Amino acid sequence: MLTGIIFGFVTAVTLGINRLLTAVVARRFGVLRSAAVTLTVALLVMVAWAILIDVPIEMTTDHLILLTFLGTCVGASFLGSYMALRLGPISVVTPVGSLGTAMTVVYSFWLLGERPGAVQWAGIPIAVLGAVLVSLVFEHGTRFRLVTWGPVFALIGVFVGSLSNAGLKIPIRDGVDSSLTVITQRVFTVAFVLLVLVVFSRLGLRRRRGGDDPQSQMRITWRTGWLLGLVGLIDGVSFISFGYGLAHAPAWLIAIISQSGKVLSVIGGVIFFKERLHRLQWAGVGLIRVGVVMSLVG
Repeated sequence: MLTGIIFGFVTAVTLGINRLLTAVVARRFGVLRSAAVTLTVALLVMVAWAILIDVPIEMTTDHLILLTFLGTCVGASFLGSYMALRLGPISVVTPVGSLGTAMTVVYSFWLLGERPGAVQWAGIPIAVLGAVLVSLVFEHGTRFRLVTWGPVFALIGVFVGSLSNAGLKIPIRDGVDSSLTVITQRVFTVAFVLLVLVVFSRLGLRRRRGGDDPQSQMRITWRTGWLLGLVGLIDGVSFISFGYGLAHAPAWLIAIISQSGKVLSVIGGVIFFKERLHRLQWAGVGLIRVGVVMSLVG
């Protein structure tokens, strides 16, 4: 159990740092291109690690089908998360993303038969209420509006990403190597994102032929694209660590610990991006943290 918790905290730190960097690359290069490049780099890092430690390649057809589905879920989750970070604010969409902790508890109960305690269940609605408050700006006392559409995309990423977090435990529990599990899942994640990129690129080409000018984005070169490589490298380390965590601890516990690293992202959004939250939004951040802590200590 202790080994899994350690890997969970390694995942937390890398995820927290990477969300700040992801916000930069998504705004600089666009959501689809950033996701495609960083996920591909991460996959290469994970494959290199698997070769280095000589991971056994043993998997049933049922596990392969499951990981294909989970890989697609992660692809959709990444696109939602990248779009959320592009629209921002980081200090808002990051706490919303922490709802993945609560949803992983639910999915772990449903898919894996894991049994969190009463305090952990109670933390879920508290975290949900916090996500609602942090996503809204109240005007003139009674009127309210969404900060941006960022929280909506963050929620999409939460629901599909949490399903994959819990589902990954199934092949690992059945004896499939944890590194092989996350790598196989990531192969289908990259395939899904690249497919979406190709489709939207074709649609963009048609718009240009029709006279529309798409929003200009910075070209990816060796000088400008090094940050994409760094994001992919950190992401690869994060997923490898997450896989080892799942191999040594319950899925819901590893998800809770790993999501705690998003506190770094909130702080970074306030410090580096000069974002300012209203009092009710800060209250929402606090409720999300309370819900996460309840899930952890319960």
